[in-house]
Amino acid sequence: MESIRSYSALTATVIMLAVSEYFYKPAIIAYTVCSFIAYILMSGSPSLIHLRVGVAGIGATSNAYILGFSYLYSQISDRKQYQKATSIISVSLQLGIFCGSVLSQLIVSMTGGIYSILPYFNASAMFLAVICACLFPTKKKHSFQMENVLNEKTRLLENGLKNKMEIHEKKIVIMKSIKYNTAVENTFKGLLFDFKASYSNTVVLKRSIWYIISMGSHFQIITNMNVLYTYIVNNPGNHDVLLNGYAEATISLCGAVGAYLIGKVQLDWIYYGDAVIAICSSIMGILMMSCYYHDHLFLIYLSYIVYGIVSQMVFVSNFSEIAKRLKNQCYSLVYGVNLFGSLLISTFMTIFFVQMNFLDISIPGRVPLLVFQFLFIGGLDVSLGIGFLFLSYLKMTKPR
Repeated sequence: MESIRSYSALTATVIMLAVSEYFYKPAIIAYTVCSFIAYILMSGSPSLIHLRVGVAGIGATSNAYILGFSYLYSQISDRKQYQKATSIISVSLQLGIFCGSVLSQLIVSMTGGIYSILPYFNASAMFLAVICACLFPTKKKHSFQMENVLNEKTRLLENGLKNKMEIHEKKIVIMKSIKYNTAVENTFKGLLFDFKASYSNTVVLKRSIWYIISMGSHFQIITNMNVLYTYIVNNPGNHDVLLNGYAEATISLCGAVGAYLIGKVQLDWIYYGDAVIAICSSIMGILMMSCYYHDHLFLIYLSYIVYGIVSQMVFVSNFSEIAKRLKNQCYSLVYGVNLFGSLLISTFMTIFFVQMNFLDISIPGRVPLLVFQFLFIGGLDVSLGIGFLFLSYLKMTKPR
C-alpha cells in the first residue's frame, strides 16, 4: 500500500507542474474532491480494490498544500508579507493535524475502539473543504507562459497579411513559426524557460537543494517513526507505554508554535539566511541521530517534538524566501519540482533500506536497517548544516 501511495504522489506532482499554473482554484478543488472520493471508498468494509484506489487517491492529494501556497503567493502583491503569510498557513496546517489527531482519539475512545468510523469523518471534512475551496477568489493576474510566442491571433500576423509590400521571405518565416507554435509546444517552452530562469537564482537553487534532501528525509521520518516506537517497546525489559496519538498531537501543536514564532522574526534573511538553515539543519540532524541511542519512548518523543518545532521554523523560512524570488507563474513549478525531487529521494531510501535490504548491518537488540536509517538521516541533515555553515561563512566574510 505504501508503494501505491508513493507512486500516486509522484504522478500527482507531475500533473501539478503542467496544469496548476493556469488553474490554481480548479486544481485545488479537483485535488480536494479526489481526497473526498478516496475516503468514501475506504469507509465501511471496503474491498481490496477500493482500498488500493483510496490509498492512491490519498497519496495523490497528500501534497496538495503546494497548490495552496502557490495560490496564496499569487494573491499577495507585497512580497514582504510572504513570510507572515507562510507562517499563518503553516500554523493552520499544524493545528488542523492537531485537531484531527485529538478528535480521532476521542472518537475511537467514545465508540469503544471502532476505527472503521474514522473515514466517514474524514470524508465529511473533505466535503466541507470542497465547499471552502469553491469560495476561493480567482487568481488576481492570470499570466500565460510564452506570452510573446506567435499564434494565429497575433497582430503581427494580421499586419503581415494586410501589408502587401512586406518582403515575401519574411512572410514565409512568420507563417512557419505560427504553424509549429501549438499550445502544447508553447506550454512546454514556457515551463522550460521559467524553470531555467527560476533556478538561475542562487538563493532559489541552494534552498531548493536543501528542501529536496531535507524533505525527502522528513518523509522517511514520518513513515518510520511509529515503527521505531513499536520496536523500542518490544525490546526486552522495556515497560514503556505507547502514546503515539498524544505524541503526534503534541508534535503538531508545538510545530504550530514554531511556525508562528518564525513568522514574527525580523531578520536580514539575505545575509543571515544560510546561517539559520545551518543551525536548524544541524539541530534536526542531532535530534534524529539521538534516536539511535535512546532506549525509552519518553526521550524519543522529546527528540521528535523538538525536531517538529525546528523543522517547521526552517520550512516556513525556506518557502517564503524562495517565493520572494519567483515570478508569479513559477510558484507551483518550482515547488512542484522540489517536491518531486524530495519524493524521489524518499522512494530511493525506501527501496535501499527496506525493500532491497541494501545495508545488512547487524546491531544487537535492534532492527538494523530501521535504526541505521535514523542515523543516516541525522547525518545527512548535519552534513547539510555544515555545507550551509560554509556558505554562510563565505557570505559573512564579504563586505555587505
